[in-house]
Amino acid sequence: MPRFDLRRLILLLAMSAVLLTVCNGFYSGYQVQREILIRNTLEAHRVYAAKVAYNAETFLRATQQNLRVNAVRFADHIGDQAALQRELDLLARSSDTFNGAAVVNAQGVVLAAHSLPGLIGKRLESAGARRALAEKRPLISEPYLGAATQLIVAISQPLFGKDGRYLGYVAGSIRLREKNILYSLLGEHHYRDGSYLYVVDGKGRLIFHHDPSRIMQDVSPNPVVSAAIHGQSGARPVTNTQGQPMLAGYAFVPSARWGVVSQRPKARVLAELDQLMLTMAQYAAPLLLLIVLVVWWLSLQIARPLRQLAREAATMDSHGATPRIEAVRSWYFEAQQLKQALLVGMRAMQQQLSRFRQESNTDPLTGLGNRRELDSVLEDWKFSRQSFAVLMIDIDFFKAVNDSYGHGTGDRVLVTLARLMRHTARDADVLCRMGGEEFVMLLPGADARGAQRLAERLRAQVEAYRDAGLPTVTVSIGVVAGIADAAPQTLLHQADGALYRAKQQGRNRVVVAA
Repeated sequence: MPRFDLRRLILLLAMSAVLLTVCNGFYSGYQVQREILIRNTLEAHRVYAAKVAYNAETFLRATQQNLRVNAVRFADHIGDQAALQRELDLLARSSDTFNGAAVVNAQGVVLAAHSLPGLIGKRLESAGARRALAEKRPLISEPYLGAATQLIVAISQPLFGKDGRYLGYVAGSIRLREKNILYSLLGEHHYRDGSYLYVVDGKGRLIFHHDPSRIMQDVSPNPVVSAAIHGQSGARPVTNTQGQPMLAGYAFVPSARWGVVSQRPKARVLAELDQLMLTMAQYAAPLLLLIVLVVWWLSLQIARPLRQLAREAATMDSHGATPRIEAVRSWYFEAQQLKQALLVGMRAMQQQLSRFRQESNTDPLTGLGNRRELDSVLEDWKFSRQSFAVLMIDIDFFKAVNDSYGHGTGDRVLVTLARLMRHTARDADVLCRMGGEEFVMLLPGADARGAQRLAERLRAQVEAYRDAGLPTVTVSIGVVAGIADAAPQTLLHQADGALYRAKQQGRNRVVVAA
């Protein structure tokens, strides 16, 4: 099979240069269409924000007028709590404007309440209540969080007697996230095309937004928000407080000094233009599209093996990387050479890593695992809550063996004990040398009784073992069983305590921890 080199394949891609002439024409058309689309989108959102602001203003004024008309009846019954309550209930039930209502006297004490019976007889100390008493004029409060973390707006109307004496005020509360007329006007304006509407109070805090987690967030640094709450209306491109380019229209609600903003992500607007230009290209230049598809297909064929090899090179130390690299179809010369170099390097690296891993986790004298291997096993068992037993093993009077027979004989004793441990252990058991004459056996799934029997067999084999040139030795063994939980090292400490008791009781014995 002939080999292709990368240089010739790049030359083949040079035919794509014909695209430059056509793309120049498309670029000019794109820029014109882009400006028209952005301008039309801005105007649409300006009109929509103005419409919503007008509806909200109309609603608030109508609500204030309704309270103003009913204020005369409340003033006439200010001394009759039952009559006040009837009038208040009638006002609240006549429409779904308010979620709650109350009549408050000139001292700030609640005389009657609808949907809020617990307030009757109590003195209101909120900022809105104090402002209504102090200013004695119709007010729309700033949105505030109620007792149940509900965002509330209160609309109040002062009550005056026939002699002009101030008697208090009647107020209706609107919960901005619950069903009422205001929520119907403002709360459902999120569309699939990415457009959405939000409302801010006079301080630039969000009071309506399709994302409830952002309610009461300060967005006053946003230029359109700042313009809206300062009484301006219009439209402009803007980058919102989350760094996303938007096309926004904004308007002002005078009664409440709110700002209404309707906007759409600029990227979503331009995505439609991209689709339009693609459609134009399909109808205007089918042959050009065919050329583009051919070049694109060739580019994929060239890039695929390099991309696959680069991805596997980034994870070449993971399991299964070698067969994945071997499966890469490197159909041209450069990719084939790169694939071979990766395979050679990976094999060398894996051999080196395997040798290093084995050496770092193995006791060089006995061939058993070392402390690093023990810690690694316990860490794995901790996450799976593996039940296991621990045998903590120590050679009795090992120092005397070294002193009497020399360290060479002592090493042979250690190797012999390791061999007897392998002979006694099951396939799944973990055997480690902790250092010196101390060894550990981890028995997964074993209980204390089974571990004790295995320990007795090992102790008996060591005691009965005879070999020319080796002294007779015995071992003391501490046993404990449990579950690898958050601190599996605890079982090692308990087994060590049992080993200590075995030595205290005369050595050459097995002691099970309580």
